[in-house]
Amino acid sequence: MPLLRAVATAVVHLSHVDNPGTFALPYPDSAQSVLDSMVLTCLLLKAEPPRSVPQLVDWCTVRTVDNWVFPIPPGVAPPGSHLVDPTTRQPTQLCYEWADSDDTGLRRTGKENMDAVAMICREENCPDVYHAFRELLIKNPVLTRRELSTLASRGTGLELLQQQIQAVYLPAPAHHMNSRIGTFTACGRCRFLLHRTLEGALVCERDACRSRGPVRHGREYGAGDSGGVFLLIRPLRQWVASPGHAEMHLAKSLESAGATVQLWPSYGSYSLHIALPDGRSWAVEIKDWASGALLGRTAALPPQDPPYDRCVWAVPRGRVRAHHSYRDEFLRHSTGAARSGPDLVSSDDLLRAVRTIVAGAGAPFAPEGLF
Repeated sequence: MPLLRAVATAVVHLSHVDNPGTFALPYPDSAQSVLDSMVLTCLLLKAEPPRSVPQLVDWCTVRTVDNWVFPIPPGVAPPGSHLVDPTTRQPTQLCYEWADSDDTGLRRTGKENMDAVAMICREENCPDVYHAFRELLIKNPVLTRRELSTLASRGTGLELLQQQIQAVYLPAPAHHMNSRIGTFTACGRCRFLLHRTLEGALVCERDACRSRGPVRHGREYGAGDSGGVFLLIRPLRQWVASPGHAEMHLAKSLESAGATVQLWPSYGSYSLHIALPDGRSWAVEIKDWASGALLGRTAALPPQDPPYDRCVWAVPRGRVRAHHSYRDEFLRHSTGAARSGPDLVSSDDLLRAVRTIVAGAGAPFAPEGLF
């Protein structure tokens, strides 16, 4: 597992090279180091090793994670999954999860950004500004320079966070652009910029959007429109904006079911605070990871702020339907989740349980047997 994590981290670092066409040796230390480790491992296993960093990246593109030369524990990656998307030659969501599985990578960078925003809003006693910031990331992952410069005029208080906003929106990478006509295209579902495949087609980077069928084209941006196009950085797209869609949708559904719901309470202590009619309250964290095992390795109870009686982690139903052992892998790889940590359920099961409790038509909610 440490070696696979190192490979994924190297792939992510290579993907962040500003202009691969002008890339010069030596490779980043993480890439050269992991190549050395892979060669040594292959020689010890009497297997043919990759002979260069490009060939190692090819391995990540062609070979599925469960078919590498060294064995990995069962269940730590969905069957047939890759670290590099064969169609776009970009790191997959699973690759980023592996790269961040020790909580020192890009996810840590995103957490530091969110913590800085929370600290400013807390000091200024501005919970509404914190909410406005999170909604900005979810609803507007792409902004033009003109849109960035006029955020302060929207009346949401975001001028308080001008420096933080400028730090998390960077010029859109060239691999998203149709170089022939100089345009970017947003996903019609999540509004992230679509990736171009090797054949020139468009796909979304989010597993959730791909699972819903053919790509849906959204807003078109000219490369020079309104001063240029800016994209939310990948850590905040993957760990904040992407689950944010599910957080906002689930909050509305739970309120319609009769629960009292608070989004991102106490400046983001956790996703949702649910107050039930029987006096109990639940903390809910919305997660959407490709690997239930890697998610389990991050399992921890959030702060009791605000207090709650039970903590539940909710994942999209598509994850547990596609991988029936998802919850089992989560529990197997977590540190105490089966005893005192968070329960893992699908978002549909969570909503169904709340409806049952509100209606007073069942026993207290328990996750066993839901899947």
